[in-house]
Amino acid sequence: MIPKAFTYKAEGLLGSIITPLRIRQSLDLCQKYKIISQQENIRSLWDTGASGSCICMGLARHLGLKPIDMCMVRGATGVSQSNVYMVDILLPSNVIIHNVRVSEFIDNGAFEIIIGMDIITLGDFAISNKDGKTSVSFRIPPSENPIDFLEQINKGTL
Repeated sequence: MIPKAFTYKAEGLLGSIITPLRIRQSLDLCQKYKIISQQENIRSLWDTGASGSCICMGLARHLGLKPIDMCMVRGATGVSQSNVYMVDILLPSNVIIHNVRVSEFIDNGAFEIIIGMDIITLGDFAISNKDGKTSVSFRIPPSENPIDFLEQINKGTL
């Protein structure tokens, strides 16, 4: 697989990682059921505490997504039953993740999708905070040389 990556740079230190991306109904489902999909530019929260990715109810309705399943979701407000949708996630720099199963969450106004560990573990995810500015970088597939700051310090290469 050819590596693809994107980097998001903020002007200050971020308390949460919210980046832009685009989302659409899974093209595989669109072809199978002859559905026309629209893309939407949205804000995504990168959440290492979320095992799976989620989409807000309002965006799912706006995009006309059709549920493919139901699941039980454990969140900050407890356990509830949720619709599951199949989407394609289009990260910056043409990093596309196809056929992602996303559950649904109640809109909060801050972001429309949560990127969980199901996506983060597909590649390498790094956060740097040099000079009071946060930089976030993600690549797929993971590097053959994993990031290891301790090893770099011990070898004198950092």
